[in-house]
Amino acid sequence: MERLRDACGVVGIYAQQGDNSIDVRSYITLALTALQHRGQESAGMAVYDKDGEIVHRVGMGKVREVFQDSGKSLPLTHCGIGHVRYSTTGSSCVENAGPFVVGARAGQYDSIALAHNGDLINGAALRTHLSEVELSSTTDSEILALLLLHTDGQTLRERIIATFPLLRGSYSLVILAGGKLYALRDPWGMRPLCIGRISNNWIAVSESCALERLGATYVREVAPGELITIDEDGIHAELLVKMPRQSLCVFEYIYFSDATSQLNGRYTYLVREALGRELAREYPVEADLVVPVPDSSIPAALGYATQAGIPYEQAIIKNRYSDRTFIKPDQHLREKEVDLKFNMVKPKIDGARLIIVDDSIVRGNTMKRLVSALRHYGAKEIHLRSSSPPLRHPCYFGIDIPRDKELIASGRSIEEVRQYIGVDSLGYLSLAGLGRAINHARQEQLPEEFDDQTAIERLHSEFCYGCMETRGWPFDPLAATTHGARTLNVLPRDVVMRGQQ
Repeated sequence: MERLRDACGVVGIYAQQGDNSIDVRSYITLALTALQHRGQESAGMAVYDKDGEIVHRVGMGKVREVFQDSGKSLPLTHCGIGHVRYSTTGSSCVENAGPFVVGARAGQYDSIALAHNGDLINGAALRTHLSEVELSSTTDSEILALLLLHTDGQTLRERIIATFPLLRGSYSLVILAGGKLYALRDPWGMRPLCIGRISNNWIAVSESCALERLGATYVREVAPGELITIDEDGIHAELLVKMPRQSLCVFEYIYFSDATSQLNGRYTYLVREALGRELAREYPVEADLVVPVPDSSIPAALGYATQAGIPYEQAIIKNRYSDRTFIKPDQHLREKEVDLKFNMVKPKIDGARLIIVDDSIVRGNTMKRLVSALRHYGAKEIHLRSSSPPLRHPCYFGIDIPRDKELIASGRSIEEVRQYIGVDSLGYLSLAGLGRAINHARQEQLPEEFDDQTAIERLHSEFCYGCMETRGWPFDPLAATTHGARTLNVLPRDVVMRGQQ
């Protein structure tokens, strides 16, 4: 209920020249709208014009606020990229809105446009290689774009290969350069990226839900460490590196991704249902109703109710307009934040024993207020269940999980958390339960056939879960902050080589 935020959503579309069956600008706008859950602070688009030059437009706000014209103010194009953003690195301002376009200076350089989902842990170290005069933002995305512009190499592919080993962190990228569309995913696969097509037109996008919105066919995921190049000759894929362990952020399943998206061969909705079923096995309790905290917890609550044989009810209704900026409540109303965000169905709550299912518990403050509101409406018992294990550590890879001391589960026992929130019982899904549920969603093996050790090993081999246990990180993020500080060969501005991208 205390909403975590992912960094961004990205999309790139390449339509074969002469194919007028799709308007790339409108399709990018539609794809970004489907990715709106990944970022609501800013939106942007960059496209090639008829001469092959890159033109872009960015703005603060949601997609339909920035592109009320569906991007029609930009030139008619056969190829472009788009970006929606939440600020994790860099403040929330238009200067930090993507995509970033660099190099368009009096024809001196080939232009590059880049949209980025993720965070570079060593961004500050890489920033030291670049002149502060060139930097117009405080984001990792601009650093990436400038490195690809200035790193030694005659083609963009050569510069990507030279820069790639120096990057530490999470990144899924779509890039425009030299008339082509590129897509690149970090070696650990921490952020999602997939490929789809409409006839001979290709799409690279953060989530498959956007492909469905466009009427496109899902082809496959971009593999961790894979570089995709798309041009008039079609699509070319090359694996730059293969790591022994993949590390997709497990919160993509728990909360971030759209429920209709598929990741690593599993539909997100089915995973969330499986999380709820496993939670019911681990923490059964007698109750009258299973109630989700809307909206992302609904599949888990349905799974819990089905497994437990307890009726499911939506006794908490989300107020769809609670985030409107024109609402400026006074102090009294701010203290009643939950009453503004949720509407309570009193006949379902009064006198009932409730199982409240939420996807995660972060700071605990908002849940504490929700519990207080449920008590006010007459709840007899409140049993809280989280479909995520306890969050005990911050995230360094692009999710705004706060510092340790701000996390309610960090340094506290489950009983201490229960007392603080004020519920009758509290149950967090275990790490083993998380592993069992995810694998069960792909029907690889029934949950009861997984012992705890096997379930955790399967989880470890495929996901980053460092916010729950530090062994879940793919590498030590603190040790990686200075990686690449002295090893990057950046060409001086006056000798950057122009060439076919």
